[in-house]
Amino acid sequence: MSNFDWSVSIVRGVMIPLGLSMALAGAASAEDEGEKAKLSQCAKDLCSIIVSKDANGPDVTCDVTKTWQKEEIQKGAEQKKLSWGQGSAKCSAKVSVKRADIVASLTKPDHELKVEKQAVSCEIGESKYPISATLAPELKFKDGASTNAALHINDIQGATLIKGAVWTAATLEQNFGLFEKDLVREINRFVSKECPKILEAK
Repeated sequence: MSNFDWSVSIVRGVMIPLGLSMALAGAASAEDEGEKAKLSQCAKDLCSIIVSKDANGPDVTCDVTKTWQKEEIQKGAEQKKLSWGQGSAKCSAKVSVKRADIVASLTKPDHELKVEKQAVSCEIGESKYPISATLAPELKFKDGASTNAALHINDIQGATLIKGAVWTAATLEQNFGLFEKDLVREINRFVSKECPKILEAK
């Protein structure tokens, strides 16, 4: 597998879900109980805002860590006709989203939600190969539904060869919307279907 395919797999299988976690604190599954508890609480905090649409109260701030097993990443990569041979991936980020912006996205006829630049650090494979980047998601909403989404991946750090390949994949996403449909679909699914379930399970 080429370094470019590997880098696109990182963006598709790791950065996309983590970007969603940062933009909407998605309640992804986690291997570690500590990871699971933090993701669950973050999702509950966010969903309470989404469902109530109440702009009064604290913003969403969470420290999240997510581990993806090799099979999970491979499944995501295969959807883009790519392959993955680097083992598991573990990424961490501090999620910070303004409450008023979330409510505005869901209640105004048109709104663009811009999440401030936030750092992401990952360890890839058994050798825990380090990769870091920043994400600054921008999500456009119309009548409470997402219509456009971009992660804006920047400040990529890692070995020179891999860094260049990941940068190329990120550029394709930013300029050509390589993963835009995935983002929009998952955001709308989370808001309309997952949040009610998460709050019911409290």
